Amino acid sequence: MTAACEEVEKAHIALLPTPFLSAVIRDCMENGTDVTAGGARYNFSGIQMIQAANLADSLAALKKLVYDEKRYRPEEVLEALEKNFEGCEIMRAMMLNKVPKYGNDVEWVDELGCKWAVYFKERLNTRYRNYRGGPYHTGMYTVSAHVPMGQNVGASPDGRLAETPLADGGMSPVYGRDVEGPTAVLKSVSRLDKTLTSNGGLLNMKFLPGFFATRSGIDKFA
Repeated sequence: MTAACEEVEKAHIALLPTPFLSAVIRDCMENGTDVTAGGARYNFSGIQMIQAANLADSLAALKKLVYDEKRYRPEEVLEALEKNFEGCEIMRAMMLNKVPKYGNDVEWVDELGCKWAVYFKERLNTRYRNYRGGPYHTGMYTVSAHVPMGQNVGASPDGRLAETPLADGGMSPVYGRDVEGPTAVLKSVSRLDKTLTSNGGLLNMKFLPGFFATRSGIDKFA
């Protein structure tokens, strides 16, 4: 089967009528139109935006080390990324340890992630429609997919090595980079425009079990 035929077959499969589903979804019966053909009142499809943390941390590193402090030229950073930081360990250490990170209530870093997520959402909404003619809306969650996704992404300017996991959750900071406590994490996440997660958003926060071992610990958490 040719690639073109496969695409046609996939299109036909996607448009097979689903009478039972259509019967229980609002407006399909009234319109006399199957849900797969756009008969539903709401025809959204969800697209996930992930790793706002890696994006924010990477752009923050470029802003601070390349453009503000001019420690490195863009070409040097590109070469380091292509080599997975081999021989560029000092540069990587600077990216990891000398640049503020998303999740620590640093407004300008958080806004970098939000800015480009908003840009993606707006481009998606204005330029594309799903196969039923409805709009896309965006979410931010990975469940556990950030691990295999990271295996397909090269080194990044936040100091992350090639093929290693990306940030957890979708809205969560990168592992170990949130060093100012859970309140700072929540304040950083609150800067992400809430319209970005109309298809759902996931923030994972982990606490040691011992934190909840006493009444006073629980009260402090509350």
